[in-house]
Amino acid sequence: MKKQVKSPECIIEVEFEVGGFMYGMTRYQFKANDMGSVITTSSWTSPANDTVLSHYETTEFQKKICELKTENWKKEYIDYDVLDGTEWKLIITYSDEKPVEYRGSNAYPSKWDNLVSIFGYEYNDD
Repeated sequence: MKKQVKSPECIIEVEFEVGGFMYGMTRYQFKANDMGSVITTSSWTSPANDTVLSHYETTEFQKKICELKTENWKKEYIDYDVLDGTEWKLIITYSDEKPVEYRGSNAYPSKWDNLVSIFGYEYNDD
């Protein structure tokens, strides 16, 4: 059974972690608040950096997350033929339910490029 599509403003938190052994992990955490939102970016090699989004920018971000259509994704994507590479995790928290988690290892859902683009992450898939 497919999950019901939520409205963008129901997204109150998004956590996205991506990376691997060679390049380290990068973590993005979006948290909505009364004024808009904050995206905190951190990695193994650099300190945390906060980006404050206006109410309008927050709404646009939430819409982009909804456009990924994660309700159609599997919970896990794994390529067992690759021993080392890119690990990732996406957790979306809606205002009316528990967090929903998706993860993968060297395999990706549809609209993967859209997801990494939303956060500005550049990856090497060689």
